[in-house]
This record gives sequence, C-alpha cells and structure tokens, in this order.
Amino acid sequence: MPAKKTASPPAQPPPQPRTRKSAPAHGNHVDPVVERPLPALADDFMGWLVTSLSVRLSQSASTYYMQRWDIGMTEYRLLLALGVEHECTAAFVAAAADVDKAAASRSLQVLSQQGLVTLARHGREMSISLTRQGQSLAENLHAAARQRDAQLTHGMSAAQVKRLRADLHRLIDNLKKLGDDEFDTDGPA
Repeated sequence: MPAKKTASPPAQPPPQPRTRKSAPAHGNHVDPVVERPLPALADDFMGWLVTSLSVRLSQSASTYYMQRWDIGMTEYRLLLALGVEHECTAAFVAAAADVDKAAASRSLQVLSQQGLVTLARHGREMSISLTRQGQSLAENLHAAARQRDAQLTHGMSAAQVKRLRADLHRLIDNLKKLGDDEFDTDGPA
C-alpha cells in the first residue's frame, strides 16, 4: 500500500523586526504591571510594599520613556543627571543618576552613538557632556518627570508630599540598620 502523502503546512513568512508601539493618543493608557493587584505580603511588610511601588513606578516609567523617546531607564536617569550637572566624569554622573557604573558606561556609549552626549577621555577619566540635542531631550525629560510626579501625588497636599518625602528618606537612612542584631525595635519611632 502506498504511503499517504500529507500536505505540508504553508510556508511561514519570516519574522518581522519588532517595532515600538506609538504612544497612547490620550495618555490614559495604564501599564498592565500597574493594574496588577498588590501581593498580600505588601500589607504585612514595609519592604514588600516599597518594592511593589518601585517595580510599578519603574515599569511604568520604562514604558513611558521608551514609547515617547526610545530610551531606557538608565539612559533616562543619566540624561536627567547630566541636565543638572552639565559636564562631569562618568563616575560622577553614574553616582548622580544612582546607577551602576558598568550600566552607566554601556548606556553612555548608546547615548553617544545617538548623538545625545559627547565623551572625551582625559587620561584615565572620561568627561561627559550633553550635545544640543541631548540638552533639549534632557529638558523634555525633566518636564515629563515633573508632570509624572504631579500625577503620582495627585490628591495629596503639599504638606503630605513633603511628609512622604521625609518618610521615604527615613526608610533609606534605616537601610543601614537592616541586619543589625543589636537594633532596638521597641525604641522611639
């Protein structure tokens, strides 16, 4: 008995390169990670709550800046820091942007290739400055960051925002005490 011939599946077109989605028309798009319910542990542990906020803020900002300006979070942070510092060393801008030096170095190369920063080596130091295009983008990013801050704190009074800032700084200061077995948890708040 002759073998049955099976029809071969139609040839698939080659995969297309990924393209970036355009920014939402009305700005009311909410990133799925922001809509995800908080984990139950966020109600019991401050670290979980702060981490959940951080993850949501970071993901939302990453999507926002990538859609609008085709830059990642590290590049965003470096551009904002350079917008304030103007010309500085790679190590200084990495610290000012609160990013890892290796990540900063990679991102500065990308920004240089995009014509947004100028890199100049002086001995062992690398001097970084914004180009005109980079300065313009840094100004736009600064304005967008201010707007996002206002949206994030909507419904809070100026005193509440000031208090929140102070409380977050206290948490950051208290990080030094984590793991300290001698720390008195019953002391004054």
